[in-house]
Parts: sequence; C-alpha cells; structure tokens
Amino acid sequence: MLPKPSRANLEDGSSVKGKSVKAKNTSKASPVVIAVSIALAVAAIIVGGVGFAAYKFLVIDVQEKQLIKLTEQRSAIVAENLKIYIDSVYQQVDFFARKPSLASALASNDEEALEDIEAQILKQVNNVESAQAFPKGSAKLDAEAPFPIRFAELEQIRLAEERETVLPEFANINKQWLLSYAVAVPSVSDLPAHGTLLLRFNIDGVKRAIGEENVQFGRATLIQKIPGVQDRNVFVVGQGGEGRAEPAAVEGTYWHIIFEPSPLMRAQASVDATLIYIGIGALAAICFLTAVLLGRRIGLRMVAKAETQAVNVSLGLKPDAVAPSVPQDILDIEISDEDEALLGLEDEETATAGSASLADIPEQTEDIDDSLLPNVIFRAYDIRGLAKTEITKEIAQQIGQAVASEALDAGETTLIVARDARTHSPELTEYLIRGILSTGCDVVNIGTVPTPLLYFATETLDCGKSGIMVTASHNPAEYNGFKVVINGKCRAEEDIKAIRARILSKNLYEGAGEEKRHDIVPSYIDTIFSDVALAGDISIVIDAANGVTGKVAPQLFEELGCGVVPLFCDLDGTFPNHDPDPTIVKNLQPLIAKVRETNADLGVAFDGDGDRLVVVTPKGKIIWPDRLLMLFAKDIVSRNPGADVVFDVKSTRALNQCITDYGGRPILWKTGHSPMKGKMLETGALLGGEYSGHIFIKDRWFGFDDGMYAAARLIEIISLQGETLDEIIGEFPELISTTEVRVDVAEDKKFKLIESLIQNGDFGEAKLTTLDGLRADFKDGWGLVRGSNTSASITLRFEAENEEFLHFIKALFVRELRKVDNTIVVDWEQ
Repeated sequence: MLPKPSRANLEDGSSVKGKSVKAKNTSKASPVVIAVSIALAVAAIIVGGVGFAAYKFLVIDVQEKQLIKLTEQRSAIVAENLKIYIDSVYQQVDFFARKPSLASALASNDEEALEDIEAQILKQVNNVESAQAFPKGSAKLDAEAPFPIRFAELEQIRLAEERETVLPEFANINKQWLLSYAVAVPSVSDLPAHGTLLLRFNIDGVKRAIGEENVQFGRATLIQKIPGVQDRNVFVVGQGGEGRAEPAAVEGTYWHIIFEPSPLMRAQASVDATLIYIGIGALAAICFLTAVLLGRRIGLRMVAKAETQAVNVSLGLKPDAVAPSVPQDILDIEISDEDEALLGLEDEETATAGSASLADIPEQTEDIDDSLLPNVIFRAYDIRGLAKTEITKEIAQQIGQAVASEALDAGETTLIVARDARTHSPELTEYLIRGILSTGCDVVNIGTVPTPLLYFATETLDCGKSGIMVTASHNPAEYNGFKVVINGKCRAEEDIKAIRARILSKNLYEGAGEEKRHDIVPSYIDTIFSDVALAGDISIVIDAANGVTGKVAPQLFEELGCGVVPLFCDLDGTFPNHDPDPTIVKNLQPLIAKVRETNADLGVAFDGDGDRLVVVTPKGKIIWPDRLLMLFAKDIVSRNPGADVVFDVKSTRALNQCITDYGGRPILWKTGHSPMKGKMLETGALLGGEYSGHIFIKDRWFGFDDGMYAAARLIEIISLQGETLDEIIGEFPELISTTEVRVDVAEDKKFKLIESLIQNGDFGEAKLTTLDGLRADFKDGWGLVRGSNTSASITLRFEAENEEFLHFIKALFVRELRKVDNTIVVDWEQ
C-alpha cells in the first residue's frame, strides 16, 4: 500500500514516486468563495421570485380586486341614479297620459285642445323639448319637421297604440341627443287607446342624474343597446384610464353604463404593504444566511475532492470505467400503432381503410324525366324561371339536395339560406331547406333579406362560406329562382349545369342535417356604419320597388345619419307599383318625381333583391351605372394607383379612358354578376361594375355586388366633396347613347341567333369583340347585341359621338339581325 501524501508535500511541489506534483495556482478563486457566491445568487433569485409573487398576490392583485369592486359599485350607483331619473320621467308623462281631457281630445281629434295640452306639458315637465299628441293611426313619417318623425318614432308610436312595452330611446336629431318616449293615451292598460303622446327630452336631466360625485371617481359612458340596431355611445363624462371598465344595465331601459376608474378611485383601493415588506426582508435574511452556510460546506467538499483526484493522478490510478453508450439507429426503434398514425408511417392500405370521402359514394344513374327538370331554368349564372311551372317546390327540393351535395364535396357542411319578398319564396325556401337537410348538410336560415346580406353572411359567419338565395332578382313577380355560392364563389356557367346533372344522375348524399336561424341584419348595418363616414347631412329617396331592400335600406341610411324618404318600401311580392328593374326608364319616373318634390340630395332605385342600383340626381337626371363607375374609379383608383377596374361589354367607351386617366387598368369582361366576380378575383381588382347596376367594391368591402353599400359609398363621396350630385357627375364625359333595348326571342333560339350573327354579319371595318355576344366598335361609336342570361330575349345597346352616327349603328345592327331572322322587331320606345 502506498503511503498517503501529506498536504505539505503536495503544496511544496515535492515528488511522489518520482513524479512531480506542482503547487496549485493560487491566483484562481477559492472553491469556497465560488460556492458561496453561487448559493447567494440562487438565494437572491429565490427571494426575488418569492418577494415578487408575494407582492403580486398580496398587494397588486388585492388592489386590483378592490379597484374592480369599487368600480362595479360606482357603475351600479350611476345605473341606479339613471333608473330613479327615468322613473320620474315615467311618472310625469303618466300624469298627463291619464288625463280624461287628453283622451277626449284625441278621440275627437280636437286640434285646439291638443295644442293646449302640449303647451302645458312643455311648461310643467322638466327638460322637455317637444310634446306631440297623435290620434290613433294618424302618425306618419315627417323628415322635415323641427322634431322629425322617423322610422324609430313610428315604431314607438305603433307599439304604444298596441299597448306593447315601449322603452325610451336616445336619437341624434339635428346634431343633438334627444330622449324620445311614447305612451298610450289613456295609459290605463284595460282601456282602449285613443292615441299616443310622444315626448322628446334633452340630455340635461340624464347628465344631472349621473352626479358630480360619481364623475370625480371615473369616466361614465352611456351606451344604448337596442336589439337589432347598432349600439350607440350617447355621451361620456369624467376621466378614467386607471383600470378595467365595468358595465351596469339600467333597469327598464335600453341603456348600459360603462364606468372606468380614475386615479382618485385607485388611491382608494390602495393596500398597506408594510407587513408584507417586513416579511420579505425576514425571508431574505434567512435565505442569505442559509446560502452562506450551505455554500461554504459545498466549497470545502469541492476542495477535498480536488485533492483526492490530484493524488490519484499522481499515483497513476485510473477512474472507474464507464460502460460506453451504444448508438441506436432511429429505424431500429419500435413504434406503436398510435405513433405510426401520428408520424404518417402506416402503409397505404392501412391509411385508407375506413376513411372513404364523400366523393367516394357511388353515383346512382337512374334517369329522371327531363321534362320534370327543365334545362332552360339552369342559366349562365343562376337558376331562374316561372314559379309554379318551371320553378316548382319539387324542383326546389331537388336543387337543395344537389347544391348541398356539391357543398359537401367541397368540404362545406353548412349552407346559409335566404329569400326575397316574392309571394312564392317562402314555400320554395321551405322545400329547398328540406332537400338540403336530407343530405346531412346543416342550414343557417337568415330569413327574408336582400341578396347582398347572403353574400355578407358567407363572408362573415363562422359556419361556412356557402349559401343559396331564393330570388329572381329584377324579373317580374311571376318569376323565381336561386343564386348559389359555394366556398365564397358564385356558381356560373358549367357549375350551374352540374347541379342539374347531379340531380339527373341521383348523385346525392343522404343524412339528417339541422336548421338554425340567425339575424344577419344588425351585423350588416353595424359593419357599414363602422366603415362609411358622412361629413354632412344628406337626404335620400329610396325606391325599393316593394322588394326586399325595403326591409333594410331605410334603416341602414337612417343609421348613417341621412334624412330618408321611403318610396315603395313596404314588402309586396306582387310589385304593385312597378317591376323591380331599375334599368327601365319608366320604372324610375316615380323616383324622379319624389326626388324633385322633396328636394332630396339624390334618389336610389334598387332591384328586387338589392344587388343592383340606379341613381337619380336632384335635377332628376338618371346616372346609369357605367357613369357611376367613373365616380367610384376616381375615388378608389386615385388612392390606389395601378388598380384594376373590371367593367362589362355594355358599358360606355368613355369609361376606359377615365380609368386610365386616374392611373388604373381597365378590363373589359362578360356581363353577369358571377363572371364579373370571378374576373375580379382573378385580377385582384378593387372595383368592378356593369351597366345593369351591379357595382362590385373590394376597397374596404368584400367585393360582391351590393346596391346598398354602393349607395352608402356614394353618399360618403357627396358629403365629402360638398357639391351637388349634378355638379359632381357633370365632370365626367357623357356620350349620346341608348338604354338597354330588349327584344323578345325564344330561349332555345336567342344564343343561336347571336352565333349566326357572329358568323355571317357584315359590320364593315368595325373591331368586333365576341367575348359576350357581339360588340362592334367604330371610330365614332359602338353597338352591342347579346343574348340575355336572365330572360327570353336579346339585348342591344348603342353609343356614339353624335346622333347621326348613333342612327347609323342602330340601322346597321337591325339590318344584320333581320338577315338572320326577318321576324325581329325592335321597339326603341321602351
């Protein structure tokens, strides 16, 4: 056994068994010092972490909880104050509404007595700005009155007359907030109502009810939340910024208070942290003392170990052998079945077993009688025909099955369904939904709304991007049909034909879907309200042609702050006043007359389902949509240089130069909402439009055709420019032109006629475009003939630099058409 070397021998560098042992480098830090330093650092981290956690949980969190509690209390106090105030309003109004004299005056329509009572109310009731008494059923829209009667007030009056619950509503009238409240007269519920008392209050009483003592503790925001209407911030008082705002509902109203704490309230929520600081200090002392003792002990052990290793090395001893690790190939590792699935390593047979897609279901090839599914209704970009004969409830159910099967193949499990206001739309929708549900596809039914709201739903709802609209758009009342969207794209051309083919081949899924209902109108209005800002007051006449836009458009433009004059806005699927096609001049005459009568800033006519519009100026001039597109191009392209603008073959030649002048790229394309949207998607265009009234805006919007949104953007432009619409549109060139002229031609002949004209027509040196029908461009004008995709007709349109050349082109086209079909007769007086 070898003798153990002494510490002295090792330190003085003496040799052991002939080997030199060098003295340590004393310049390095002692292991004890290092260990103690590390221990102190760890202790500092522990103390810091524990101290921070203690401060957070015992000070910060407690303060925040206390602040939240105080804020909730203050918010509840403000809400209760407002409740007390509005109860006092109810009592004052009820005092007059119970008076037999007011009931008698309303029953007899005694105008003098009513005026006396209204004057008494103005004197005796605090904060009242106006008092109006209406005999039952006599209230009407009156936008010109000092205190106008709008849709909102009419609804309050109607509810009061029917003795339904009426809650006070704030409205921004003449740039000031007024509180409107209607009550039946007499107010005793078991007596018949002779009329209604409508009062308007200024906002002073509400502000006083909040109280100065509350305002010093934070900021109070009064919000009005009416179901189906965008939330409105009525006013804000005080200063906050010191914590989370807390809401409180005002009982018996549409109002909510949002209270945000001020620095004063945060000071009230402070916590005395002296004991916590003492505790953290004691913990720090204990930790640091423990760290010193533990670090010293570890350091001494490190010194002893180092000395032992030095001796072993000097004596030539080897450390214990360690078994070498054996490298293992990843391919040798056994993987469980579950892991194989996760890693994608299963074989092809295993991977495909039991996972057949919907597309793998075999097609059934049993034939259906073609006469029961007319080919003629499957058009270029929708399904459309005569209701009851061509578009039956049985066909609606089959279309539901086929479109749902198409959607399922595309990975969509839900279809959004909507309908217009035609008399047969409810029944067709019912059977359409039956067909959809029978495939296992779900339905979200958004009810009777314009087509743009179906498109909006496919863009914004989480349930999916596919849907069906039951509508015949601008066609007369006896027509109906379906517009189809799959994965955000409108079906067109062969995609529409594929729906019929699927029905005929019975390639339909089976299952049990579920139907849900959803009100999309508030979200639609709110989104436009958030996007469109008016810089001034605009008055607008809305001609809905008794179509479905009458349900949404007046409310939308009233919310935007416009003075609204409704024209044919009550829903009537028989269209008693005129057909819902705004591109026909005679259909625009009532709108022109109403705009002149009311001296409105503009008039807007929508088609039957709201995806098209035509505009009328204050002077009664019709702005056809291709010229309206010039105005939108100036606005959008000038802010987005190089942007593409797509327009159809029926549009004015001047549009091409206009787009170029503003730095855009003009793109001529086929007529039709589906091909236009497809081209916009392909090119990334920010704007598109057709002569027929479809306007597609991708700038700040979704790019689908929406007559109401286009009108909203137009009034924004008018309000910002500060000129009349006549002055604004007068800046753009206008050539002499015809409107769209329709000639009746049988469905099975119209496209053959156009094809024959293309093959055999003689148009001299004109440049011919056969993209959609036949367009012949001459130096001084152009003419177009094309087959309609929505009716049994061909359509013609002409434009020229002067009347003489316009007549020449018209005569040329009629001559060439009669060469193909000598029965053609053109009525130029449409």
